[in-house]
Amino acid sequence: MSSLINFLNPKLKPTVDCDAVCEDGYTAANLLADDPEQLERGFMAFSVCKPPVEIVFDFPKAIDLKVIKLWHTSGALRSTAFEVHGKYEGIWERVAFVRDLGKSMDSVTFCYQSDYNSRSSAAAAQQQSEKVFFFKSAHKILSTTNSVKIVIRATERCPPVLRKVQMWGLPARTLDKADRELMKTIWNEISDPYGMLNRDRAQPQSGQRSPPRHIPELREQSTLEIPEEFLDSITWELMIFPTVLPSGKVVDQSTIDKHSEEEAKWGRLPSDPFTGLEYTSQRKAILHLALKARIEKFLMENDEHFKSVPRSLGSSRMRRRHASQFASHMCQPGQGGIAAGTYSSLSNAYKRKTKSTVTATATLSSALSAPASPPAPKRARNSHSAYAASATVTASSIDQQSETSSTSASAAVTPTTTSSSEQAIQQALQRITRFTQLEAPAPPPSCINCRSSQFAYEIRTCKHLVCRECLVVLSTTQQCVCKLSFRSVDVERYHKLQ
Repeated sequence: MSSLINFLNPKLKPTVDCDAVCEDGYTAANLLADDPEQLERGFMAFSVCKPPVEIVFDFPKAIDLKVIKLWHTSGALRSTAFEVHGKYEGIWERVAFVRDLGKSMDSVTFCYQSDYNSRSSAAAAQQQSEKVFFFKSAHKILSTTNSVKIVIRATERCPPVLRKVQMWGLPARTLDKADRELMKTIWNEISDPYGMLNRDRAQPQSGQRSPPRHIPELREQSTLEIPEEFLDSITWELMIFPTVLPSGKVVDQSTIDKHSEEEAKWGRLPSDPFTGLEYTSQRKAILHLALKARIEKFLMENDEHFKSVPRSLGSSRMRRRHASQFASHMCQPGQGGIAAGTYSSLSNAYKRKTKSTVTATATLSSALSAPASPPAPKRARNSHSAYAASATVTASSIDQQSETSSTSASAAVTPTTTSSSEQAIQQALQRITRFTQLEAPAPPPSCINCRSSQFAYEIRTCKHLVCRECLVVLSTTQQCVCKLSFRSVDVERYHKLQ
């Protein structure tokens, strides 16, 4: 039974219904109670009720039922006959029954004969349980069922009782893979709440490498205290990628991913775990780069207190995680990023500059090796930048020649050759983007009306920020200072990052 799931566990959300009047405190709901005391009481019908008594169990999703175990005694009271029914295409069909249960038996187990024969060890461990096999046609009914009915047919001179019920099986194969995995995940959390079984399985054997640690762990003898601002607000663990939520809370990116995955299982969009509001273009999680840098510095300074500290904490994951976000941001003009194609234009400009410089150098070298010619007529003085670039190229060539050769070669350069090289250099310099120009710093955000820094709201229609006092004034006319109308639903709370 270790690989099967008990679908009557209250965390799997089963329901129960009984057609008989029950004793006070002994209702059929006790069979699914989460409280151990109520679960121990079990079910007991009213003293004047006679068999048969029907108890129907319903499940949220279809299951493949394998084993049913009933504890039919409660002190001196005993039920002696049972029937099991499964619902197939809306009709109840009997799949097993048992009569005249012996006094030495504490429980009764319904199962398939093939499963019973293949589990001899489990059968030997359950000698005090009466074994009853399902009918041969039961598999067609119980392999995909949402309801199971237990009928108490006879008792030993007492009202019908049923102390405990278990129904073991697997998710039906007709379910979606997501539903099957969800049921298995919930059951794993129930049977192994602290992850001890998975931890034992994950222990490496001798000669094998230990699994990589994503979060640095403190050594056993360490007394280092981690600052509270470095801990996740939900899991209370050291953060690797601190992220600021729209609610102002700071959690790790992995916590947001897990929450989004759980929401997706129920068909909901990603949202803030604290407020439940869905993410939008104005309301979304933002990576806290400053806090991330402080966490990395803290880990590097205290690496002797940790078992393992990477050189650059999470750098590879950050590239994988945020590469698409950064690419989309950089390709959107007007959003604070570089326009698309800037990198390509810079590369092309650099290539053109290099090609022009090489061409000019080759032209001057060929001119130096040519025979002397009459001196060139005087020409107008070039710009400072072009003259400096020309002088640099000429100086690099003249250093390789003697002083007498350079004097004669300078006079040998024709106006056409000089003007073409200088023109190519000038064009290359004009195409290069200059980064030495300092842009004026952007003014700090403020209220559009009173220019106060204590703004708290944003008008979505015009993207202007207003404080509370000015918002009250503007709401009377429902018109912003920029003469653009807005409604009450267009005003949102604006969260500032400290």
